[in-house]
Amino acid sequence: MRLIILLTVFCFSSAILNAQSSVVYKRNPATGILEVYQSQGGLPTGSPIYKIKKNVYGYLEVENVDVSTDPFTRKPDYTSYNNFKPYQLPAKEIFETLETLNKRTEYDKLVSNPPAQNSNPVLTKLNESLDSRTKTASSFLKFYSSVIEFPKSLKDGWYNVIKIFELPPVEKIGIKGGTDFQYGICLVKNNKVIEYYENINILDNKGSFVYKKVSLALSSNITNLKATYKPNDFDVYETLYFLDNIIDINAQAENPNFSFYSVFTPTGNLVVYVLRNTTITADQVRAGEIFPYLTLLGVPNPSTYSCNASLMTLAFKKSDENSFSIGIMNLTSKAVWLENQVQISSGSCKSILLNQ
Repeated sequence: MRLIILLTVFCFSSAILNAQSSVVYKRNPATGILEVYQSQGGLPTGSPIYKIKKNVYGYLEVENVDVSTDPFTRKPDYTSYNNFKPYQLPAKEIFETLETLNKRTEYDKLVSNPPAQNSNPVLTKLNESLDSRTKTASSFLKFYSSVIEFPKSLKDGWYNVIKIFELPPVEKIGIKGGTDFQYGICLVKNNKVIEYYENINILDNKGSFVYKKVSLALSSNITNLKATYKPNDFDVYETLYFLDNIIDINAQAENPNFSFYSVFTPTGNLVVYVLRNTTITADQVRAGEIFPYLTLLGVPNPSTYSCNASLMTLAFKKSDENSFSIGIMNLTSKAVWLENQVQISSGSCKSILLNQ
């Protein structure tokens, strides 16, 4: 339906601007292929000029036309259509539309098929998982590098973003490292990221209920649909990519109306688990069971930080039926703390102080 609407818009625009000739689009009921005809009085005439179909890979392509379409690296080759005049056939517009829709297909596949997760502790399996994540992250970067022109700025509001970063190898235990990624959401004001929340869903589901608020020490302006920031707890610089806005410059995320929960502690080396609408037991935490939400605190988080902007602030997306349970374990001492069925109103913040 989206394809028909977009192409029909091009058709109507061409007909209005150029009364000499126009085209119409008609789906063949026998094949399901969208066919492009010359128009006479608003009705199709003659044989189809082009046939637009979806190939076995899910991409849209034009049948019987020698045109190269790589959704990552090249725009279609329009040299075959140099003899067409704008009022005769909106060929270029058709292929630009197909290219955009093909990019949408590619991006949807990347987002909907995250790398396989594997809880097997064997080193070989871990490195296989890292290879898979590197492949996905590299595809995101290739998708980004295909863009020729970027907007100068983004409007104020909430945006879905992807952090892409290098994971260094740990040679002592044989972890090879690679390129990794993480979904998140950020608040933009005056073309600058002023708040950033990292998705802590372990399966990399883009639609998450639990995030970790990243305390920002520095943040750059958004340039070419990416921004750099430095967190307060580590001396590193990270890069956020606004890949959704390559497809739709006006795409924004819904305001999450976060509620907050902070963990304050004089030591680091903690793992924090979260479950939604159920409880967590100490035995589950000590046994290392798989939870849908997980994050780490590697450094001390003193209570001198504000509650909703500390080094370990969980952010819960608003929902009418949400309660969250939190399990915390010190990876060294194996001490466990539990907070079950936490309910917080939007904008407010609760906290726990771990005395160790």
